[in-house]
Amino acid sequence: MNIQKVGIDGCNITSEIYVEILQHTSNIDIVACADESLSKAIKMKAKYDIPQVMTRNKMYKDQRIDYIIKL
Repeated sequence: MNIQKVGIDGCNITSEIYVEILQHTSNIDIVACADESLSKAIKMKAKYDIPQVMTRNKMYKDQRIDYIIKL
């Protein structure tokens, strides 16, 4: 099974629901999150043990991320 690396763009209540669901999916690995508000992204990283906070610009250019979910 091929594991897909996913970035989350937008750290709000809707994205928290997605993250909770995706963390129980065996072929998806959430590798980064981004938000206009750095503090929101840092809180989401800590709450859901997401490896990295990125700027949106950096996330969209990162070749290691297979998909970005914009919420």
